[in-house]
Amino acid sequence: MRRVPDPPQVIVQRLTDAVNKQDLETVTSILAANCVVATLHGGTESVGAPALRAQYEALFEERPKARVSVMGRMALGETVIQHEAISRGLGAAEKRIVIYTVLHEKVTRLDLIR
Repeated sequence: MRRVPDPPQVIVQRLTDAVNKQDLETVTSILAANCVVATLHGGTESVGAPALRAQYEALFEERPKARVSVMGRMALGETVIQHEAISRGLGAAEKRIVIYTVLHEKVTRLDLIR
């Protein structure tokens, strides 16, 4: 019997949970090898799993209390839009919207709206 792939919103929740647990191995296993992080209608911030791994590793070291709170989420096809509040343990949470693209149970792109 063939396994049914998890829907994109489940993959994004899994990534969110891994970030909140500061589980670097799970975070990097969810990101595609060629994952791109960019600002919407702007420049590319990061490309590739090694660069993203280094960024998450630095974040987890510098901000052990950093957490993502999901304020809302919607999904259509391979796209998941998530309204997030990022608490880094210092003052007010930063709010942003992230558009996740998920293909074959991997996050291939994150477009940030800040």
